Amino acid sequence: MKRSKITKRYKFQALLTPGPGGDGGLAAVPPGQIRRMVVRGQHHETHGSQFFSALVTNNGDGAGWLGDDLIVTIVLTGDDPGEYFGIGDHVALWLGSDIASGVVTRRLFI
Repeated sequence: MKRSKITKRYKFQALLTPGPGGDGGLAAVPPGQIRRMVVRGQHHETHGSQFFSALVTNNGDGAGWLGDDLIVTIVLTGDDPGEYFGIGDHVALWLGSDIASGVVTRRLFI
């Protein structure tokens, strides 16, 4: 008998740097607002990429204390999202192309 995968809700924070388009990452997610976006991660074992639909919140206040970087909270659901987004793993925001990328800084428990 096959075991079916359980879809899990997963929440984490990441430190991201906007992509080459300037502040496209910042403009896509204004401080304090939530936006539905696509997030790309890489599987720990297979190293294959997978896209996840997610809610992304920019935790900044617009003060620019991180320079061009931003801290975001990402909430997504999927099959085994922990296999893609552990602390120190690469993460990218995607809107047709990568608009920001960085690293997972901490897991938030729901």
